[in-house]
Amino acid sequence: ALAGAIAGGALQTARSYGSRLLGKLKGQRELTVDDSVLRLLALRQRQLLHALNARGHAAVDSIQVATPQDKTWREGKLPEPLNKARAYPQWSSLNTHPKLSQAERQEQIELLANTL
Repeated sequence: ALAGAIAGGALQTARSYGSRLLGKLKGQRELTVDDSVLRLLALRQRQLLHALNARGHAAVDSIQVATPQDKTWREGKLPEPLNKARAYPQWSSLNTHPKLSQAERQEQIELLANTL
């Protein structure tokens, strides 16, 4: 049992670091984003959606965004769909060949939308 656990752990580590090493050899870099950056982006996106929904069709004034009072996104854990998405960089539309139509990706988007 111990040998199986060690072999399983070694295989998991090799997969993780192996893909990073292969990416490095291909000239690719892996970028990660801190939770606080994700929180800020989520707050700003939510504010933008609210401002656009309240805005008239022919409005020409710039959008004014106030400091958010909602503390839920500033503190605590991120919603689970965001944590799940972090494990799947191929879901990003910024990639050259993104996997945008995967059912699991769509499910996480819907869960996140319901959370917000």
